[in-house]
Amino acid sequence: MRETLGGFCRDLLDEQHCVPGHDHSAEAVAARFVERFGVSLRPTPEEIKALLRDAGFGEVEGMNMEGSPKGLHVGIAGQECHIYYKEELWRGARDYTVLHESYEIMHETLCDLATGTKVDREVCREANRFAAGVLMQPGEFRELALASGLDVIALQREYRYAYAAVAMRLAEVVRNLPYSVVLYERPGRTDPARWPVGDDLTALRATVVRRTKGMEPPASWPITGERGGIPQRHKRVPAGSLAERAARSGEAEYAEADGLAAVAKPAYWKGRLAKLAVVAVPLEFRAVLAPQLGRRRRTRPMTSARALAAY
Repeated sequence: MRETLGGFCRDLLDEQHCVPGHDHSAEAVAARFVERFGVSLRPTPEEIKALLRDAGFGEVEGMNMEGSPKGLHVGIAGQECHIYYKEELWRGARDYTVLHESYEIMHETLCDLATGTKVDREVCREANRFAAGVLMQPGEFRELALASGLDVIALQREYRYAYAAVAMRLAEVVRNLPYSVVLYERPGRTDPARWPVGDDLTALRATVVRRTKGMEPPASWPITGERGGIPQRHKRVPAGSLAERAARSGEAEYAEADGLAAVAKPAYWKGRLAKLAVVAVPLEFRAVLAPQLGRRRRTRPMTSARALAAY
């Protein structure tokens, strides 16, 4: 018997896998969605589109959309909708957008079944977590994350979704280790040919700053740089930090200081610095990071910004 949107949502309510309005349920809904609809480990756009059409979510189409929305859906909860994504989106963003809108349709259907009315609130965070759960399924993602040494750059190249999505997924899936992950990137997705000439490093801003249970806020020079201060979203790459060193050298950089081990790694787009990912762990867990370094010799341990400047 073919699975349908309505049947799936009714079962979620009956099985208490999802309570509308609770962000933590998005991961559970994703896992149930993958199981019930037989979603493959690496679903293609064609598979997603056919699944949504056959299950009654609606047709998926590209559209020439003005402004910032990446996607939208039009229809009535419990009835077929149409899902639209901005035509110029690259594949990774398109897949995310389509599943994001699918979760919003499920949310509206669940609310209609549970209360008869739509809950008027934002569900974007939940929808993004759902999309990540379907596209980067936890079993395989965890295995690849550990094999890569918690390498955000390598994981992005493997899955081909946004660096920020991969960095956040890392912190959500691999939770049995204490570590922090910080991602710096250039806002927007314009072609590097249109970027102003100059120091690309100054254009980067922190977009993801996450740490898992057991990891204290990293207050060591590899992360905080010369002036100190815990990384925060929208802040620049700290001067004198390991991230800055990786940007200058163009390759992965490693350091140990103040009880921490850290790796910073750059990513380039058409020859221009576009991303910097920094992962830090307590020193006793430093072996976890080894796959990121490959054959590269680790730098000697350092304990201060002065030592960094003298290196």
